[in-house]
Amino acid sequence: MSTIYDLIIIGAGPAGITASVYAARKRMSFLVISRDIGGQAAWSGDIENYTGYQFISGPELIAKFEEHLKRYDIELKEGEEATEVKRKENFVSVKTEKNTYEAKTLIIASGKRSRELGVPGEKEFKNRGLTYCATCDGPLFAGKDVAVIGGGNSALDAALQLMNIARHIYIINITSTLGGDPVMREKVSASEKVSVLNET
Repeated sequence: MSTIYDLIIIGAGPAGITASVYAARKRMSFLVISRDIGGQAAWSGDIENYTGYQFISGPELIAKFEEHLKRYDIELKEGEEATEVKRKENFVSVKTEKNTYEAKTLIIASGKRSRELGVPGEKEFKNRGLTYCATCDGPLFAGKDVAVIGGGNSALDAALQLMNIARHIYIINITSTLGGDPVMREKVSASEKVSVLNET
């Protein structure tokens, strides 16, 4: 008979890691299923709005999370991705491409992924000049003109990271004004290296 855990946590980004620490401290039998540790936060450049740190990079913050996580005996299925969740009589079943796990309770902390635009050429140029991660791929655009699609925090963060790398950044924003945090908007607006193209 398979193990029925007290809890399964899907995702090991900031929310999933926090849930894991609490579950470990409560001495619950639990399992964490995640493709990777850190989620989207791992790819963030400069983080200035996380309590306890005036400034920290995404990779540094995730390293701190991982260090904290490893203080506990946690069963982590890293590299697995939940593909199906089913409610049974008294438990939940979570299927991955490798196995099926069961628990009394489920926390879904799967986070989010970059949104694809669905425009012609996007698939053909993915990782060939088109990227979803300024932290990872920004250096490839050194001295070049770059377009950033979006107008929220992710786009502003990408533009801020690219300011020290690219020759010029064009933010292509579908709405009439930039969203995101005012502090980030001010930094982007103050740079001569950034042009914002609203309603585009």
